[in-house]
Amino acid sequence: MASTTPSDHPPASCKVVLAINIAKNLVQEVKEGLEKLPTPPHLVGFLANTDPAARMYAEWTEKTCKEK
Repeated sequence: MASTTPSDHPPASCKVVLAINIAKNLVQEVKEGLEKLPTPPHLVGFLANTDPAARMYAEWTEKTCKEK
C-alpha cells in the first residue's frame, strides 16, 4: 500500500496567497501617504545581535525603504 502525504492531494479548498499580491496594495498605500508628508520620515534600525537572519531582514527593509 502506498502512503500519501498532504502535498500529494491538497484539499479542494486550498488557496495560494502570494505575498506580492498583498504587499502591492500596501506599498501603494504607503507611497500615497508619504507623498502627503512635508518631509520624508527617517528610519533608523538597530541590530540587537549578530544573527545573520536579522542582518538579512534589515537589508531587505533598507532596500524596500529605498524603492520609489
